[in-house]
Amino acid sequence: MGKELAARGTRPAGEDVPEGGAGQPVAGQFMGFGALLRRWRKKARVNQARVAKALDMSERTYRKIEQGAIPPRLTVAQCESLAKLLDLDRDERHALVLHNIGSGLVAPSGAGQPELQKAVRLLIDRQMPSPAYLCDRHWNILGFNTSMAEWWPWVMEPGANLIRWALTVPEARAQYQDWDKHAAAYVKMLKFAQAVKPDDAELARLIEDIKEDVDARRIWETEHNMGETRDGHVFRMNVPALGGETIEVVSHVLYPASLPTCRFVVITWVEGTGDDERDALGGARNAWAAATASPDDVATAQRHAQTREAEDAATRGRRFTGALASETAAAIAEGAAVSLSRVACG
Repeated sequence: MGKELAARGTRPAGEDVPEGGAGQPVAGQFMGFGALLRRWRKKARVNQARVAKALDMSERTYRKIEQGAIPPRLTVAQCESLAKLLDLDRDERHALVLHNIGSGLVAPSGAGQPELQKAVRLLIDRQMPSPAYLCDRHWNILGFNTSMAEWWPWVMEPGANLIRWALTVPEARAQYQDWDKHAAAYVKMLKFAQAVKPDDAELARLIEDIKEDVDARRIWETEHNMGETRDGHVFRMNVPALGGETIEVVSHVLYPASLPTCRFVVITWVEGTGDDERDALGGARNAWAAATASPDDVATAQRHAQTREAEDAATRGRRFTGALASETAAAIAEGAAVSLSRVACG
C-alpha cells in the first residue's frame, strides 16, 4: 500500500505536503538541516505549525527550512525549545547545536565588505553535505559549514589553522593515510608561499611553529621542492565521525573574486574502488606527492598575488565610494526635505 501511494505521488491524510508539487521530491527532504528537522518532527509526531510556533516563526518560513532553504542561525533559546518539543536525545541535540554554531565568517585582514562576506557564508553553507571551509593565505580558518565541523571538529577551535593541525597534531597523523606524503605536500606549500612573499612575518611565525615539531622539522629539512595548492588531490582519510571508515576524498581549491587573497575549499567524498594503484578518479594513486613547482611557477604566483591584492583594494575602494555616494545622496535628500518643510511652515 505504501509503495502504491509513493508511486502515485499521493500521501495519507494529515501528511505534510512540501511546496514542490505533488510527488516532486524536495532537496531538504534528503540532506542538510531541513532533512534533520523533518525526520525529528515526524518521529515526534508533531506538525509543522507547532514547530513553527516553538521557534517563533511563521509556518511558511518553517516549511521552507524543511525544504532546504538556509535558515537564520537558531538562538540558544530556540534550540532548547525545539529539543524539548521534539524530545531530542543527546546525539540529536549535539547535531542541532552543530547546525547552529553560528560560525560567522571571520573577515580577513583589511576586508570591509560585509555583504560579500555574507554571500560567501551562504556559499559555504550551500556545499552541504560536502565539507567546505574558507581560509586566508596563511591557512587560518575563517568560516566552515556543518559537515566540516562534524568531520573535523578542530575547525571550531579558536585560531584554527589547517597546516598547523595537519603537521603538528597527532589526530591528523591517524586520519591521513600515508601521513608523510601529506606532510611533505603541506611543507611544499609553505615553501612556495615563502618564495612568493619572503617578507611575510605571519607566514614566518607559522613556519617556526611547525618546525617545533620533530617530525615536521625533519620533513622541512629534507623536502626541497615546492607546491602551490592541493587542488585536485585525491586521497584516503580515516574519519572518526564516520566510525573510522576509510574514505576517498577530493580537495577542490578556489579563489573567491570578492575575497581574492583567500582560499575556498570543498572536500567531496567519492566512491573508491579499493585499488591501490588507481584512485577513485582513475589517476595514479598519490600522483600529487611527486608534483613540484618551478621558479617560473613562483614568478607567476607573485604576479597573481599582486593582481589579487590590487583587485581586493579596488573592490574595497569601489565599496567605500558607493557607500559614501549613498550617504551623500541621503544627506542631500534629508536637507531638501528639511528645506521644503521650512517653506511649508513659513
